[in-house]
Amino acid sequence: METVQLRAELFREMSPLLDSDKMLRKMLFFVRTLFTEQEIETGSRKAKGYKMKPVSPEIEKWSGCASFTEDEIAGDPRLKAILSR
Repeated sequence: METVQLRAELFREMSPLLDSDKMLRKMLFFVRTLFTEQEIETGSRKAKGYKMKPVSPEIEKWSGCASFTEDEIAGDPRLKAILSR
């Protein structure tokens, strides 16, 4: 299967899930773990000067749980700088 065909198949499978916030969060988490696995395999994380440490499920469940309003972001220059990266 060619890359274009694989991409089309992936989007067909994801399409029904795009209306659910819960499913979008699960897909995002999964995709991020794929990048982490790839970086570990290629050793690209080592070049950045820090080690990957496993996180317990109790801590991992809180990943991405914070949210900020536009007013909070505009009023805090540090937060604005972090979120603009």
